[in-house]
Amino acid sequence: MTDAPGDNASSHDAHHWVTLLGTSLRQEQDYVAEVRGRWPTDLRGTLFRNGPGLFERGGVRKRIVSDGDGMIRAYDISDGTARFRSKFIRTTKFREEEAASRYKYATWSTRAPGGILRNLGGGRRRSQAEATVIVRHGKLLAFNEVGLPWSLDPHTLNTTSRHQIGAPSDRPAFKSRTKIDPITGDWLVLGNDYVEPLKLRVLVENAQGLSKTERSLRLPRKSYFRDFFATARFVVVGLNAVEINTLSATLGLAPILSAIRWKPSIGNIAVVIPKNGDDPFAVDAPPSWCFHTINAYESGNEIIADFVGHDSPEWLLGKNPALGAVMRGVVKPVEDQGKVRRWRIDLNTRRLREEIVDETGHEYPTVDALRVGLPYRHAYLATARPKQWWTSGTVRLDMESGARDAYEARSTQTLGAPVFVPREGGGADEGWLLVESLDGEAGVTSLLLFNAGRVASGPIAEAVLRHHLPFSEHGS
Repeated sequence: MTDAPGDNASSHDAHHWVTLLGTSLRQEQDYVAEVRGRWPTDLRGTLFRNGPGLFERGGVRKRIVSDGDGMIRAYDISDGTARFRSKFIRTTKFREEEAASRYKYATWSTRAPGGILRNLGGGRRRSQAEATVIVRHGKLLAFNEVGLPWSLDPHTLNTTSRHQIGAPSDRPAFKSRTKIDPITGDWLVLGNDYVEPLKLRVLVENAQGLSKTERSLRLPRKSYFRDFFATARFVVVGLNAVEINTLSATLGLAPILSAIRWKPSIGNIAVVIPKNGDDPFAVDAPPSWCFHTINAYESGNEIIADFVGHDSPEWLLGKNPALGAVMRGVVKPVEDQGKVRRWRIDLNTRRLREEIVDETGHEYPTVDALRVGLPYRHAYLATARPKQWWTSGTVRLDMESGARDAYEARSTQTLGAPVFVPREGGGADEGWLLVESLDGEAGVTSLLLFNAGRVASGPIAEAVLRHHLPFSEHGS
């Protein structure tokens, strides 16, 4: 294997265990995990997580650690026990490539095998459903940013079919992050495609799963975004400060990810879309790369929008990003880490002001689902040590005072995205945090349980698996 420019062998030696995040888990699982500590008997239910489980076929390896065929992981928690299950999401792409024992389709970081002719038009793309998973009307819905989400049976984890959202489209593509209004139960989904980046679809289903509204808009410029904000009356889309060379991707010269160029000089744009159908408007914002929003709400004549923003996406974009180097067995240091930022959008003057809430390295935020789109007090995030792109801590951040209730794991341990679980009968922000953790020394993954109100005290229990789990960003 040839090192890319900038690969650092000494960094590779020091943190080689991190490469487990990019190591496939080919065997599907079903067993009762070893429980350590005391799991509360009133904590019952199933945690579902999604992420890539397979990174190579036929001698071809994916170029980015977040790019691979989706695998659902389920932790069934009951009476102080934890049963672990995992299954691949059997998309059309997965089934065809499994039968052929090779890759056939392009993904966002990797071109389809076969050269330019096989990649014209952006390549033959099919969803690998590896990004997120949500529970909706008794179904698991697994999202990619290509095509429709795939539906799975939450009891068996068997893949059933594609799940139709909104009116049929010749080129359906939906953002993997969605929002549910805690008051109305409305489900908000945005559609946006790499090849048609100026077109935005805004779809709303009611609590019963029936289509409520659907509209199409034209964005002010080509950009890339993964997440968005929603308040009671508005949707806000933050367009990152990037240029997309759609021509190179359309001609088959580069995968979509390589066609995205960071250009901070053009700044970000916040597109404010009224839910009542009024015309949207756009406001300029300082440059930052946002992968994940935290929450947003209305306060007087302002929209308050909180998110994790990076000064530069150098860990993802460019010729040799850290998320690509790890797939070659090299663990690179990074200079940039995500800061907790706040946009204040004045609805009268249509101007935006940015504030920095916390400069510590953060990613993968979440809040109490009952506070989505509403005023809230606490955010829960993963944290990273300086120079590291993987996360190794968990924090409860007071969004009013800035106070931090934080826990940091060992230097050979990762802590992933926290999932907040409300305590039955409890008040706002009373509950538990479930966090996946890779132990680099033992080579196994555990599910850690924190008291959400006392994060610094550390995990109170864990369910230890028999193996590692690859990279994962989101759960439900």
